Amino acid sequence: MSARRTSILFLCCLLTVPACAQTSRYNFNGGGGPGFPVSTASDFVHTSYNLVGGGGVNLHPHLKAIAEFMFQGLPVNQSIINQLGVSNVKGRLYALTGNLMVGTPIGGRWSAYAIGGGGWYRRTLEAKQKVLQEGTRCEPSWIWFDVQCVNGIFPTTITVASRTSSAPGFNVGGGVALRMGSPGSRMNIYTEARYHRAFTHDVDTTVVPVTIGVRF
Repeated sequence: MSARRTSILFLCCLLTVPACAQTSRYNFNGGGGPGFPVSTASDFVHTSYNLVGGGGVNLHPHLKAIAEFMFQGLPVNQSIINQLGVSNVKGRLYALTGNLMVGTPIGGRWSAYAIGGGGWYRRTLEAKQKVLQEGTRCEPSWIWFDVQCVNGIFPTTITVASRTSSAPGFNVGGGVALRMGSPGSRMNIYTEARYHRAFTHDVDTTVVPVTIGVRF
């Protein structure tokens, strides 16, 4: 699944959340922000963005069980791309996790919470290379798409290698939330940071996404 399709699917899911959040028994959340590779992962990839969305059950006024989907971009460092001799390499991390969140008021509209859990992580990697292709006429439509071709030869991009690694992992972190509206309102804006570690093949995938989002 491409990053663009993931983003569109994520936004569509968020649009349906308010219609579902009709009872205080359930909770829903969604957000995004920067994601930072740490430990060995930072030797291979650099900072990208993350998207997260989920929902669950309120077990207690300050205890929630939450199932979440997370997407984290893993853009490969340019030095490694140069070593491989390809045009571009894209990496992505997908996660389905089950988590427990414990919160406590810290004054006024503010509260703090800790969150953690485990789940299944999937890391994908795709290497692409620009090549010259022959045998196609230089139609005007190619120019409209910003593709330059001369004498029937034009550059195109092909996938030369791909790899997927799935593995279990865990996450732990915390954040702060600001209640919106009256004292009885269930909507709040939150900011959190979490440490995710997936035990993927050869090299563990470790990232720290920082998320700003909305929770109902």
